[in-house]
Order: sequence, then structure tokens, then C-alpha cells
Amino acid sequence: MLASTGKTMRFLIPTALAILTFTGCRRAPSPVTVTPPLPVAATVARPSSQSVIVEPGMNLRAIAAAAYGHERFSGFVAAVNGITDPERIVAGQELKTPSLSSAFRDVGLDPRYQPAIDALVKACTDYQAAEPAYLKARRDSGVSAGTFTVPENIRATFTGCADSIDAATATLGMVKPPDKVPKMTIDQFRQVSGLIRELASGSIDGYGYDSDLVGQRFGLAFTNAILWTQHRHQ
Repeated sequence: MLASTGKTMRFLIPTALAILTFTGCRRAPSPVTVTPPLPVAATVARPSSQSVIVEPGMNLRAIAAAAYGHERFSGFVAAVNGITDPERIVAGQELKTPSLSSAFRDVGLDPRYQPAIDALVKACTDYQAAEPAYLKARRDSGVSAGTFTVPENIRATFTGCADSIDAATATLGMVKPPDKVPKMTIDQFRQVSGLIRELASGSIDGYGYDSDLVGQRFGLAFTNAILWTQHRHQ
């Protein structure tokens, strides 16, 4: 009886496998991540003269906020001006504050990467231009935590900024040797993209830090990017 059962099982197992094969039982395909195309951003003209004279009591954070929209660009200002100790700027000193795209060209960015940087710059400037209207709509909604309805034009702008960032970071992620992929830069910009998408969804953290975090991450991301460029894309 046992021998008969064993023979039956040996027959049933391969038969069952054959049936599964012929009935189309296959592993589901992995989802495909679609990266939006890299937008063509208008080239930012090289400024004829963009600099600031340090006045008594000024610091890099204030200069960065005035020039680039957030104090976390202080590292960017320091890198562009070769400042190793941000606390040792002196009154009367002239500091360069070029447009973001110009700064990368000036320090020797490989032209192959300029379209991605220009797309990131446009995303940053578009976000900063739309942020005041977003914050007003948020205040007017009366919602302090949770979600509110973001005006469609602002939502579309924010989503477009995030899409541009995703496309640009995908491009920078394909850097080939001898250059090195700017991983820290990409990570910071991806955080920016995620934060902007949360704002576009109407999400409010309840602490008031979420929109400020976007500015912080932009500043850190562009600082990492300029350092990568200055170190010959290493």
C-alpha cells in the first residue's frame, strides 16, 4: 500500500507542475519605474556683475538668504568664494554671488552635466517663486495640521518641480568613469523632491518646518553639487 502511494505521488507531482506551466502560472513582472524626461531649461545668462560687499554684522547665512533664498546656501557661498572658515568674513570684503547656473560654469562643470544642473536650478527658482502663494493659501485654509486643498496652479508647479528634480537626478546618476556619481547631491535632491510632493498633496506636518526643510535641502544639495564640480566630478 505504501509503495503504491509513493508511486502515485511521484506521478502527481510532475503532472501538477506541468499543468501549472501550461496554464500560464508565471511570476508577475516587476513594476517599471518611469522617469520623466529631462526638461530643457533656458540657459541662465552669465551676470555682468553679481557680488556683495560685506557690511559690519553680516554673516554668510544672511548673505546666502538674500542671494539664494535660504540661509542653508551659506555653504554654497563659501565654496564659490573659497572660504574655509565661514565665521571669518570681514567687513569690506567682496563676495561673489553669481546665479546658480553661472556658478557651476565658472568652476568648470562638464558641459554634459549642465542641462541637469539647469533643470535643478529652474526647479529651485520655480519652487521659490510659488512658495509665498502656497504659504498664503495654507494660512487662509485655517488648517494647522493634516491636509488642505492646494490651489491647482500651485500644485501643478510643485509637481513639475519634483518631476524636473527626478529627471535631473536620474541623469546625474548615469555619470560614467572617470567621473564619479555625486551620490550625496542626488540623495539631497531626492529628499527635496519628496518634500515638495508632500506639500503638493496638501499635507501639513503641524510644526511649520516642512516648507522650510525644502529650502534647507536645496541649499545643502547645491552645496554638495558645487563641491563635486570643484573636485573635478569626484
